[in-house]
Amino acid sequence: MSKVEKNYWPHFIIALVLFAVVLGVWTIKAAMDNPVELDNAYMLNYHMVDEDINEILKRQQNFDKIYQLDLLTKDINLGKNEIKILLKNKKGNLIKNAKIEILVTRPDTTKYDKKIEAHYNDPYYVAAVDLNLEGRWNFVIKTKIDKDAIGFKTYKLSTLK
Repeated sequence: MSKVEKNYWPHFIIALVLFAVVLGVWTIKAAMDNPVELDNAYMLNYHMVDEDINEILKRQQNFDKIYQLDLLTKDINLGKNEIKILLKNKKGNLIKNAKIEILVTRPDTTKYDKKIEAHYNDPYYVAAVDLNLEGRWNFVIKTKIDKDAIGFKTYKLSTLK
């Protein structure tokens, strides 16, 4: 009786092809869960920023030449928080007629995004935000004084226990 030898190369090749297909599916799923379009540095989607980046940067330069924006709130907690923003021109005069929007977002997802408006309460702008998740938060502040002076500033804060 002769001994029959088994050849495992066909099994290895099939397993390799299946492994490549699984990695391809995993890559596509990861890319769809984290699309580039969700970058919210300018409170716009990726395509709008790509089309208008020169105009956005020009307005930001105009804003930075004339105005100074400071986030006075340095610590945030779980629950209700009061966000205070000081806006003044380079001469030190307070600016009272700006429109300030704040996007409160997580650095890794847009699932918990909150868009709030700040109102002027002498001597700074105030907005209330309720945070229900511990961890890092980005505060993207869009300040509009006029059509040529629009500024964006991002602050990174973490919740305290």
